[in-house]
Amino acid sequence: MSKSEGLPAADGPLVRLTLPDGQRLYAVVRRRRRERDGSWWYDLQVQLASQAEERGKLVAQPSSVDVRVPARHCAPVPGQDYTAVPTERYGVVPRWRIEEPVYFGAERGPSRVVHRGDCKAVRDLSRAVSTEQAREALGDAAAAPCPVCRPDRPLLSR
Repeated sequence: MSKSEGLPAADGPLVRLTLPDGQRLYAVVRRRRRERDGSWWYDLQVQLASQAEERGKLVAQPSSVDVRVPARHCAPVPGQDYTAVPTERYGVVPRWRIEEPVYFGAERGPSRVVHRGDCKAVRDLSRAVSTEQAREALGDAAAAPCPVCRPDRPLLSR
Protein backbone atom coordinates (compact mmCIF):
# COMPACT_ATOMS: atom_id res chain seq x y z
CA MET A 1 0.00 0.00 0.00
CA SER A 2 1.49 3.38 -1.02
CA LYS A 3 1.68 6.21 1.52
CA SER A 4 -0.55 8.46 -0.63
CA GLU A 5 -3.24 5.79 -1.14
CA GLY A 6 -6.53 6.93 0.31
CA LEU A 7 -5.50 10.61 0.43
CA PRO A 8 -7.48 13.25 -1.47
CA ALA A 9 -5.93 14.69 -4.65
CA ALA A 10 -4.21 17.97 -3.83
CA ASP A 11 -1.95 20.54 -5.47
CA GLY A 12 0.30 20.82 -2.41
CA PRO A 13 1.28 18.95 0.74
CA LEU A 14 -1.53 17.84 3.03
CA VAL A 15 -1.88 18.11 6.81
CA ARG A 16 -4.56 16.77 9.14
CA LEU A 17 -6.39 19.79 10.52
CA THR A 18 -8.24 19.46 13.83
CA LEU A 19 -11.14 21.89 14.09
CA PRO A 20 -12.15 23.48 17.43
CA ASP A 21 -15.00 20.96 17.85
CA GLY A 22 -12.63 18.01 17.34
CA GLN A 23 -13.51 17.21 13.71
CA ARG A 24 -10.53 16.31 11.56
CA LEU A 25 -10.05 16.90 7.85
CA TYR A 26 -7.28 17.19 5.31
CA ALA A 27 -6.04 20.63 4.26
CA VAL A 28 -3.42 21.81 1.77
CA VAL A 29 -0.55 23.83 3.27
CA ARG A 30 -0.01 27.07 1.34
CA ARG A 31 2.37 28.89 3.71
CA ARG A 32 3.71 28.87 7.24
CA ARG A 33 4.64 31.95 9.22
CA ARG A 34 6.38 32.55 12.52
CA GLU A 35 4.74 35.51 14.19
CA ARG A 36 6.33 38.17 16.41
CA ASP A 37 5.32 36.26 19.57
CA GLY A 38 7.22 33.17 18.34
CA SER A 39 4.11 31.14 17.47
CA TRP A 40 3.78 29.36 14.13
CA TRP A 41 0.66 29.75 11.97
CA TYR A 42 -0.26 27.91 8.78
CA ASP A 43 -2.16 29.27 5.81
CA LEU A 44 -4.29 26.36 4.64
CA GLN A 45 -6.81 25.65 1.94
CA VAL A 46 -9.73 23.32 2.68
CA GLN A 47 -12.39 22.01 0.33
CA LEU A 48 -15.99 22.42 1.45
CA ALA A 49 -19.24 21.75 -0.37
CA SER A 50 -20.92 24.80 -1.84
CA GLN A 51 -24.12 25.31 -3.78
CA ALA A 52 -23.82 25.72 -7.55
CA GLU A 53 -26.15 25.45 -10.50
CA GLU A 54 -25.50 23.00 -13.30
CA ARG A 55 -27.87 22.77 -16.29
CA GLY A 56 -30.66 24.31 -14.26
CA LYS A 57 -30.25 22.05 -11.23
CA LEU A 58 -28.75 22.84 -7.86
CA VAL A 59 -25.70 20.73 -7.03
CA ALA A 60 -23.03 20.65 -4.37
CA GLN A 61 -19.55 21.37 -5.74
CA PRO A 62 -16.17 21.61 -3.99
CA SER A 63 -15.23 25.14 -3.02
CA SER A 64 -11.81 26.21 -1.74
CA VAL A 65 -11.72 28.13 1.53
CA ASP A 66 -8.54 29.77 2.83
CA VAL A 67 -7.90 29.76 6.58
CA ARG A 68 -5.01 30.64 8.92
CA VAL A 69 -4.64 28.35 11.93
CA PRO A 70 -2.12 27.80 14.72
CA ALA A 71 0.38 25.09 13.80
CA ARG A 72 -0.65 23.08 16.87
CA HIS A 73 -3.94 22.30 15.08
CA CYS A 74 -2.07 20.66 12.18
CA ALA A 75 -0.54 17.20 12.09
CA PRO A 76 1.85 16.13 9.33
CA VAL A 77 0.69 13.41 6.96
CA PRO A 78 3.23 10.63 6.36
CA GLY A 79 4.70 10.74 2.86
CA GLN A 80 4.02 14.44 2.27
CA ASP A 81 6.95 16.73 1.33
CA TYR A 82 6.82 20.07 3.16
CA THR A 83 10.21 21.38 1.99
CA ALA A 84 8.73 23.59 -0.76
CA VAL A 85 6.16 25.27 1.52
CA PRO A 86 6.95 29.00 1.66
CA THR A 87 8.09 29.93 5.16
CA GLU A 88 8.05 33.47 6.50
CA ARG A 89 9.29 34.91 9.76
CA TYR A 90 8.03 38.11 11.33
CA GLY A 91 10.51 40.94 10.80
CA VAL A 92 12.46 39.13 8.07
CA VAL A 93 11.99 40.64 4.60
CA PRO A 94 11.99 38.09 1.78
CA ARG A 95 14.26 38.70 -1.20
CA TRP A 96 11.40 38.37 -3.74
CA ARG A 97 7.60 38.49 -3.78
CA ILE A 98 5.01 37.54 -6.36
CA GLU A 99 1.83 39.60 -6.38
CA GLU A 100 -1.43 38.34 -7.86
CA PRO A 101 -3.20 41.57 -8.82
CA VAL A 102 -6.97 41.98 -8.66
CA TYR A 103 -8.44 43.88 -11.61
CA PHE A 104 -11.84 45.57 -11.65
CA GLY A 105 -13.67 46.69 -14.77
CA ALA A 106 -12.29 46.29 -18.27
CA GLU A 107 -8.67 47.11 -17.35
CA ARG A 108 -6.44 44.02 -17.31
CA GLY A 109 -2.76 43.45 -16.76
CA PRO A 110 -0.40 40.62 -15.92
CA SER A 111 -1.72 37.77 -13.79
CA ARG A 112 1.41 37.91 -11.61
CA VAL A 113 3.87 40.71 -10.84
CA VAL A 114 7.36 39.94 -9.52
CA HIS A 115 8.72 42.36 -6.89
CA ARG A 116 11.80 42.74 -4.74
CA GLY A 117 10.93 41.70 -1.20
CA ASP A 118 10.96 45.24 0.20
CA CYS A 119 9.03 46.88 -2.68
CA LYS A 120 6.36 49.31 -1.46
CA ALA A 121 4.40 49.10 -4.75
CA VAL A 122 2.79 45.76 -3.84
CA ARG A 123 -0.97 46.41 -3.69
CA ASP A 124 -2.68 43.04 -3.67
CA LEU A 125 -2.18 39.52 -2.34
CA SER A 126 1.48 38.54 -2.51
CA ARG A 127 3.70 35.73 -1.29
CA ALA A 128 7.39 35.36 -0.64
CA VAL A 129 9.24 33.23 -3.21
CA SER A 130 12.74 31.89 -3.76
CA THR A 131 15.14 33.38 -6.31
CA GLU A 132 14.53 30.45 -8.64
CA GLN A 133 10.73 30.85 -8.38
CA ALA A 134 11.04 34.58 -9.13
CA ARG A 135 13.22 33.86 -12.20
CA GLU A 136 10.78 31.20 -13.37
CA ALA A 137 7.85 33.60 -12.99
CA LEU A 138 9.64 36.26 -15.04
CA GLY A 139 9.97 33.71 -17.83
CA ASP A 140 6.19 33.27 -17.94
CA ALA A 141 4.39 35.39 -20.54
CA ALA A 142 1.51 36.02 -18.10
CA ALA A 143 3.85 37.62 -15.52
CA ALA A 144 5.67 40.95 -15.49
CA PRO A 145 8.38 42.63 -13.42
CA CYS A 146 7.35 45.50 -11.18
CA PRO A 147 8.07 48.78 -13.01
CA VAL A 148 9.04 50.44 -9.69
CA CYS A 149 11.56 48.03 -8.12
CA ARG A 150 12.66 46.32 -11.40
CA PRO A 151 13.49 42.82 -10.07
CA ASP A 152 14.28 41.69 -13.61
CA ARG A 153 17.59 43.57 -13.54
CA PRO A 154 19.30 41.47 -10.86
CA LEU A 155 17.31 38.29 -11.56
CA LEU A 156 17.92 38.09 -15.28
CA SER A 157 21.48 39.47 -15.44
CA ARG A 158 23.67 36.50 -14.75
